[in-house]
Amino acid sequence: MKVKIKLFGPLRKYLPADTKGRVAEIDLPDETTIDDLAVHLGIEEEPAVVSLNDQESHRGRKLQAGDVVAFFPPLAGGL
Repeated sequence: MKVKIKLFGPLRKYLPADTKGRVAEIDLPDETTIDDLAVHLGIEEEPAVVSLNDQESHRGRKLQAGDVVAFFPPLAGGL
C-alpha cells in the first residue's frame, strides 16, 4: 500500500534520498502501523508528535492506503 509521509524540522533528514520537497510517497506492507513506519524510516527513537490525516494519532495505529502521516519534533515555548 502507498502512504505519504511528511517529516518536519530536523526529522526531514530521514526522508528517502530521492524525495523532492517535503513529502514522500512510500510503499509499505499491509497491516503496517505508524510505529512500523517510524522503524522503517529510522526515527523510532526520535521524540515526535504524530499526525495521521491531519489528526493527532498514536504509534500503534494501522495505516491504510492513501494515508498521510506527519512526524513533528516536540515543540516547547510560551511565556
